[in-house]
Amino acid sequence: MAATQRNLTIDFFLLGLDHPIVNAWFGGMYSSFFNALRELGCTVTYSAKTPNKDADILVVTTGGSQDKSSAIAMQAFDGPVILYVGPAKSWFRQGFLERWRDRILFVYGIDMSNFTTRMYANIGIPYFHLPFASDPVIMRPLKMQKLYDVVFVGNAGSGSGRHNYVKPLMHVAHSRKMLFIGPGWERYGFPNQSIAWGNLLNILYNLTNICINISNDEERVGKDLRLDANPRLFDLAMAGCLQVSNAPQVVRPYFDESEVIAVDRPDEWVSAIMYYLEHPEETESFRIAARDHALAEHTWNHRAKQFLAEIEKQLSIWKGSIPTASILMKMVRLRDTTLPSYGLQEGIGKLKRLIMRRLYRYS
Repeated sequence: MAATQRNLTIDFFLLGLDHPIVNAWFGGMYSSFFNALRELGCTVTYSAKTPNKDADILVVTTGGSQDKSSAIAMQAFDGPVILYVGPAKSWFRQGFLERWRDRILFVYGIDMSNFTTRMYANIGIPYFHLPFASDPVIMRPLKMQKLYDVVFVGNAGSGSGRHNYVKPLMHVAHSRKMLFIGPGWERYGFPNQSIAWGNLLNILYNLTNICINISNDEERVGKDLRLDANPRLFDLAMAGCLQVSNAPQVVRPYFDESEVIAVDRPDEWVSAIMYYLEHPEETESFRIAARDHALAEHTWNHRAKQFLAEIEKQLSIWKGSIPTASILMKMVRLRDTTLPSYGLQEGIGKLKRLIMRRLYRYS
């Protein structure tokens, strides 16, 4: 790896981790990513209020009402900025992006759709697909007696469509020992509870015969619009669990049929779960193969190497290739530091998500 990469100081700003629940769910994964970057020779800092002005590169997030705080951070930082973005189908503020174009080294996210790549290419900003990964020190097989037949850890209200799978599962497997952890599962008799990402979550996974994974409808629209894999896909594989997932189109770019079971139709998905509960002797090969593949390609160390390679690539062509923003443009983008942090499209999306959560709660 080039010396310029090893000597980089990268400051990650906010990332939503100021929210206690977000920090519990994702803080551990970010720590694993930061540690992987440090092992490769980078200095990594995290800032929650003001960016580290001594850093070489600033990383900020967009969407989810974070645009304003990110704009303030970019305004206070003198160097190049990397944006962590959601799928373009759910967040793409062209005006915001164009106003800050001279500061943006590249953007990256978990969506692998052609749509997101094309939208950024149209305004001259490189998009880099960087999926989630897992940490083999935290997520690992444990020799434990199984206490649960089926476990799912996730938010019932983060997107739509999960109930289409859970309802028939509850009907068929009501006599089985099941546990659903996360907000929104009260209708099935599970309390609203949460578990932080880390060793305790790994223990729970290892206490379970089948760990299910359900991508919501928004995550699996298709390669032409949106296609992003959640972190459970990689954590369950790394933990050596038998995983039954929906959304083969999301799973197959990362794991094949011998590693992760993935079927899309709810009735077939439920049938697969029941089959492997009744045939546990057929599950070991999946556990081993998924773990081996995760170790070979889907650790945070792999993602850190990919991330730094993209930084090196973009730094080599970035300086001098983008005209510096005019004084007028710099004045115009001050609006991003003062006005609400979401545009019309995202505002409509926030309202739709709120309505859908209400409908799921009372249906």
